[in-house]
Amino acid sequence: MNILITAGGTNEKIDNVRTITNSSTGRLGAAIADALTSRACFPVDKIYYICGQNSATPESDKTQIIRITSVNDLIQVLTNILTTEKIDAVIHSMAVSDYTVDFLTTKSMLATSISNYIYQQLQSGNTDPGTLSEGILANAFTNAEALNPDSKVSSDIDDMVILMKKTPKVISLIKQLQPETLLIGFKLLSNVSHEVLIDTAYNLLMKNNCDLVLANDLSEITGDKHKGYLVAADKSYETFETKAGIAEGIAARLNTLLSNQFKQKGN
Repeated sequence: MNILITAGGTNEKIDNVRTITNSSTGRLGAAIADALTSRACFPVDKIYYICGQNSATPESDKTQIIRITSVNDLIQVLTNILTTEKIDAVIHSMAVSDYTVDFLTTKSMLATSISNYIYQQLQSGNTDPGTLSEGILANAFTNAEALNPDSKVSSDIDDMVILMKKTPKVISLIKQLQPETLLIGFKLLSNVSHEVLIDTAYNLLMKNNCDLVLANDLSEITGDKHKGYLVAADKSYETFETKAGIAEGIAARLNTLLSNQFKQKGN
């Protein structure tokens, strides 16, 4: 049985020395990997463990550690594995960046771009305030002078502006690449009602054809406490109180799902 786990966080480049990242440690992903390899009832042959540069890693010698940096790196590695290897289950616990850097500039460069745009519009006879205001922001970044992200942006700049763009939703690619793999997704929210948390996790499950989704609220993660709700396709859920409990719970449910899948194929 081959398992693929993603863990930790991604880093998105600002320039060649700075990145934007998140606070994910990867400890839960590592705990899940160790829980899976300790179960003799459905032995794991190999775990592909794709993780961030500073992520915690499992102890099992059955684990192949693959460190990545950005969302694009993650997509490339996932695509390569899922199109060349039979993977029985994917546990996608990585905190993937929702945005990546698109453009670097400064307030003064933006001001110059806006000023030039207004001047050009007035010169062409466009004096309508509504039309002018609509075009200002649309043209500001398009025509503004850009800072070079391939070198170190000077620390003397007082007013750097970072424009970001959305990254692809990695979880949506997994079943597209390997439809028969079991998929466990993760959803982290912050300070929402329990109902919203479960509904959001269930919507993620339905949208991406997940088999299970582990839902967390950041307000319920403190010290040794790590509350999690493992949501199933019928919207029922199990509740866990610690990382170790979550890891064991996921390992147990995955074992059941894989066993049932194996029996169905046997019949």
